[in-house]
Amino acid sequence: MSADRRFYHWPAFVLAGVLAALGIWAFIAVQHSMGLTTGELPQAERSGKAQPQSCSRDPLYLWITWTCEAQVQWNGEENVVAERVISVRELTGTVDVQERVVPRKRVSTAREVVPADYPGTSDGALFFVMMMGFPVVGAAAGYFAGTRLARLLPEPPAKPEKLALRSKMSTRHDRDKRFNRKRRRP
Repeated sequence: MSADRRFYHWPAFVLAGVLAALGIWAFIAVQHSMGLTTGELPQAERSGKAQPQSCSRDPLYLWITWTCEAQVQWNGEENVVAERVISVRELTGTVDVQERVVPRKRVSTAREVVPADYPGTSDGALFFVMMMGFPVVGAAAGYFAGTRLARLLPEPPAKPEKLALRSKMSTRHDRDKRFNRKRRRP
């Protein structure tokens, strides 16, 4: 392969964009599974015991977290209610759970049911490093892979040479002939 070989640039940019988006998705999944936040940790509002009925991995969080349908009996209450429990592991048997109030920016609060041992970390620096690192590393890897892929594609067609446009009426004599004018002599 010659050093002056031309290649397409679009594969590098497309793969950089795709892998940056996947990096953002991976960041959200890891952040959720670690319970990482920049603000205050969610507060447990009530606790109880859950009996999971079925569990499945959550594709929204790269299949890292589990979503379980469970029958929950809250402490101090007699009735059993069906709840969705979010966990970082598959739940079996009877599990201690908490209902947490999660502060949101746009909505006042949200509630989620999690196991009592669900992780929670408040670290702004780690959050920032992960938020910037995952997409940047993904974009860099995509750009590198895209440039390698572009070299495997056939060489793009040669660019046409720029044409030098000349006016057909380049001289005064040609203009006069064209418009049937008689030249005036001073």
